[in-house]
Amino acid sequence: MAIPEILTSVCGQKIDTVEKWEKYRRPEIMALFSNFVYGVRPVEKPNDLKFEVICEKDGFDGDDSIKQKHVKATFAGMSMFFYAYYPKKAEKVPAVVYVMHEHQFIKTDFDNDQIFGINIKYITSRGYALFIMPTHYVAEDYNHNGNVRFQSEIFKRFTPTLEERKGNEWAVISAWAWGASRVMDFVQTDGDVDTRFVSVVGHSRGGKTALWCGATDTRFACAVSNNSGCTGASLHRGEKGPNIEDTKDINRFDWFCYNYQNYNDNEDMLPVDQHMLIGALAPRYVYVASSSEDAWAGPRKEFLASHLASEAFELYGKKGLVAPDEAELNTPYHEGNIGYHIKTGPHSITDYDWQLYLDFFDKKFK
Repeated sequence: MAIPEILTSVCGQKIDTVEKWEKYRRPEIMALFSNFVYGVRPVEKPNDLKFEVICEKDGFDGDDSIKQKHVKATFAGMSMFFYAYYPKKAEKVPAVVYVMHEHQFIKTDFDNDQIFGINIKYITSRGYALFIMPTHYVAEDYNHNGNVRFQSEIFKRFTPTLEERKGNEWAVISAWAWGASRVMDFVQTDGDVDTRFVSVVGHSRGGKTALWCGATDTRFACAVSNNSGCTGASLHRGEKGPNIEDTKDINRFDWFCYNYQNYNDNEDMLPVDQHMLIGALAPRYVYVASSSEDAWAGPRKEFLASHLASEAFELYGKKGLVAPDEAELNTPYHEGNIGYHIKTGPHSITDYDWQLYLDFFDKKFK
C-alpha cells in the first residue's frame, strides 16, 4: 500500500529541481488526474464567452457597506449565473470565488446577508469581495441514470454527437471547476478586484472542486478545501479511513470519469494519490481544513496528504505545511504555503472556518 512519491517521475527518475518539476513531473501528475480521476475537458475558455451584469445595487436592508452585482455568463448557447458582493468603500480588493453546490443552492436567498452558512457581511468587512457560483447553473448534481446526465447541459453543449462516453471524458466535478474558472474570467475584467489575490473555496464536494480548479487554473492564488475527503484532500491509501473501496458511494459516474471506477476495489493500482493534487498547486497557496467528527472525510488522511505535498513547495524554496505530526484541535497552522486546521465538530463550513481562511489570506496577501 505504498503511497506514490510526489517527486519521482513515472519512469522512476528523482525530481530535484523546479525545472524538472515544471517540465516533467507536474504535467505527468495533471495528465494522470485528468485521464484517471476527473476527466479530460474538451474545451477551456469558450471563444463566444460573454458577460452581462444584469443587476447592480447597494447593500442589504439599507446597509450601504456592501455593493452587489448579479452576473450572467453566456457561451455555447447556454447561460450560467453568479453573484458578487464587494466592500463598498474600498478600492481594488482581494476576492474569494465560492463553489456553492446544489444542496446549498436550493436553500439560498441571494438578497440575504447570510447565505447557507456564509456570512457575507463578515467577509466583505474583512476587505474581501465574494463571488458565489451555484454549481446548478453549470451542471446538476448527481443522478443515477447512466448516460442521461451527460447528454444534457454543459456536456451536450461541447460534445453534442457523443453517443457513448469515453472512459476519460470529463464529469461533474471537473465541469464545476471549469465553471469557477469562467467566474475568474469575469473577475479579471472587474475593476473592483485585485486579480493577483483571488482564492477558490469549496465545502465537501465543493472542496473537491476547489482543489481541481486551483490545480487546473493557475490564475487562482489559493485553493481552499473544506472537509473535502475522498478524491479531495484525503489520501486513498494508508491507514484505515476513506478510500475508493470504502467510499464507492462518492465514486459516482457523474462526479468523476468512468476510468476512476476501475480502481474501486484496488486503489493501490491508481497511479496518483491526493497529496499529488495538493502539490500541483505549488508554489501558490493551499488551505486544507478538517473537522474532528467528520470520520467519513478522513481528517487524519487530509492532514497527512498536506504534509506529503510539502515536498513540491520545498523545491521552490517555500515551506509547505508547518505543523507537528499530530494537529491540535482548533489550532491554525499558517506559517507555510499550505494552511491547515481541524476544528471541533461535524462535516460543516462555519464562521470559524471563514475566520481562519481570511486570517491566512491576510497573512499571505496583505
